[in-house]
Amino acid sequence: MIKSRVKIRTLDVLIFIAALLIIGLIALQTYVRGRGIPEITITAAEGMWIYPLDSEATLRVPGPLGDTVVTIREGSVQVLSSPCPEKICIKTGRISKPGQWIACLPNRVFIAVQGKRSEQPDAISQ
Repeated sequence: MIKSRVKIRTLDVLIFIAALLIIGLIALQTYVRGRGIPEITITAAEGMWIYPLDSEATLRVPGPLGDTVVTIREGSVQVLSSPCPEKICIKTGRISKPGQWIACLPNRVFIAVQGKRSEQPDAISQ
């Protein structure tokens, strides 16, 4: 029988503790992020804008066809007007739950609600 002696040094213990701390911080940031008030992210060719969902604002988002007018009020966001031909972004209506989005593809404007998803089942899974 061969016996192996492994000698654990102080530096080994410190490296192990540092690795556990780094893993813990990454896990904390991953799973705790997204709590609180959901945010609206608006992405267009000229940049990205982030607003809290509980804010009140009417925005003109520039796109290649012209300005898309977006309003945030009463805990939801919607597209009021857009220069796109089919107006699907306007017909989408209001969104307010994390994971919902509105896209105006011809004008290259994308709006999404970001944040922690509700733990309540939706209509499909009931």
